[in-house]
Amino acid sequence: MKPRPFRGDDDVYLLQEFTAETIRAQGRLGLLHPGDVVHLVYNVLRLDDPTELIHIWQDGGGVVLGWAWLHPRWACFELQISNNATRRFPDLEREINVWSEERLLTLMRGMGSEAEYIETDASVDDAEGAGLLADLGWIPADDAGEWLSRRPLAHIASPELSAGYVVRSVRGIEEAGQVAEVHAASFGSSWTPELYERVMNAPGYSPDREIVVEAPDGLLAGFCVVWPDPVNLVGLFEPVGVHPEHRRLGLGRAVLRAGMLAMRKLGMRHAEVGYEVDNPAAGPLYRSEGFEPIEQFVRYRKSVGVGSP
Repeated sequence: MKPRPFRGDDDVYLLQEFTAETIRAQGRLGLLHPGDVVHLVYNVLRLDDPTELIHIWQDGGGVVLGWAWLHPRWACFELQISNNATRRFPDLEREINVWSEERLLTLMRGMGSEAEYIETDASVDDAEGAGLLADLGWIPADDAGEWLSRRPLAHIASPELSAGYVVRSVRGIEEAGQVAEVHAASFGSSWTPELYERVMNAPGYSPDREIVVEAPDGLLAGFCVVWPDPVNLVGLFEPVGVHPEHRRLGLGRAVLRAGMLAMRKLGMRHAEVGYEVDNPAAGPLYRSEGFEPIEQFVRYRKSVGVGSP
């Protein structure tokens, strides 16, 4: 069984449907949120060609069994496979892991990468997945990994802002430049107005669901993007950021609360957010707003010179 490359917007919808229905059938374990699909294609891979880096496995009837995304500049890959697929094809997860590793290394060699190791991840609750990675020669990394946290949306405090700051939704594509600027400043990343226009034109994105804090000078000081899952009624924050010049003013808390209110209006019952376990700011903020960890992901590494058994 061979994968096919990602083909564009139609595949965004296809992978979102696969993700939502798989979560409904088997739970959240190890799976992305449907909003992560859009974020991955148009945000994470904004400087790359997703047709080269995302690959989809389907059966003869076109049913999605799983998919993988590769990031040679980050020397990593990630897999999404349904339990139903592994029951039907017991060797599928191993095959996708081995294929993804080999393809990632090929892409890295093509770009002259000097990375000493490659990475993937697994949920600490996924004993079978962790066992397979160990069997293929992967070793848990020393870092603490990432948390996925969740809270109900029954009771949400009102956003509180310092004098002169206003929380609102993005007005439209005419604000792409300002939004790109606050994204870049918040994460030290590369954004241009043109790149963010692509995000705003992506399937599933709506300016109503990008919440921003406007500073007294009219510039944007913080933001969050809200992604709904109407199948499982869980909203996702991805990403959340505050401009360095406006930190320690409670703006992150304000956009979270505004985002949760927006989620509730969309009919969501829970909110989710992911963050690195050792992030000194994110963990305390999310816990103080009622988020509790529901799943931990561990990074696994393998030296570039070591192949799969």
